Amino acid sequence: MRSIHRRLAPTALAAALAAAAGAAQAEISGNVTLATDYRFRGVSQTDKQMALQGGLDWSHASGFYVGTWASNVDSNFFSGTSTDPQLEWDLYAGFSGELGKLGYDLGVIRYVYPGYDKANTTELHVGVSYGLTDSVSVGADLYYSPELNFIGIDKSAWYFAVNGEVGLPQGFTLSASVGRSFGDAYDTATTDAYTDWSVGVSKDVAGVTLGLSWIGTDDDGEDNFGRVAEDTFVFSVSKSM
Repeated sequence: MRSIHRRLAPTALAAALAAAAGAAQAEISGNVTLATDYRFRGVSQTDKQMALQGGLDWSHASGFYVGTWASNVDSNFFSGTSTDPQLEWDLYAGFSGELGKLGYDLGVIRYVYPGYDKANTTELHVGVSYGLTDSVSVGADLYYSPELNFIGIDKSAWYFAVNGEVGLPQGFTLSASVGRSFGDAYDTATTDAYTDWSVGVSKDVAGVTLGLSWIGTDDDGEDNFGRVAEDTFVFSVSKSM
């Protein structure tokens, strides 16, 4: 369950695709990541274990893009199932562009769990970003799903997040985000709306990107999901191609 991703943030992906598309009519890019945990909206999808992830994106100069991304997951997240999903496979498409310093991204994401199709979920996405300076940007993203099946509830849900990035000396980047999961799927006897957050630093070293983030949820998130929503550090090594 990645946030277009991936794992680039939606606004970051829009900017990357727009830059790539400027050089040619269409371009293909890829990415691979090894992380100490796979956190999606503050919740571990791998039971606090290692994650191997990768994706492939195709973008056009017009702003249209399609892509796919996958990660291992832990079947314990899908409690009460008789099958054993070990993989999350995302398919997405959309349109992104820029109006001056304002970037925008409109898209749809399909989360697929081979072996357990009851968890498959579709989300619609709208994202904006704004470059305050050459080294500082802010953004906001809104997601809507008519049925949030990946948490086992066939009711609608929203996710809203604000985020920002600041370029630091010596090539470091500081990033932060705060998100809120809410809607009918989080208004039940077993789930409540909750808030998640992430603060991290990253740096390109020898052709790869090293990242370290502090990720967590509020008390409602831990009540919903238990130990896999507890605060933690996540270290990652990523390579874009």
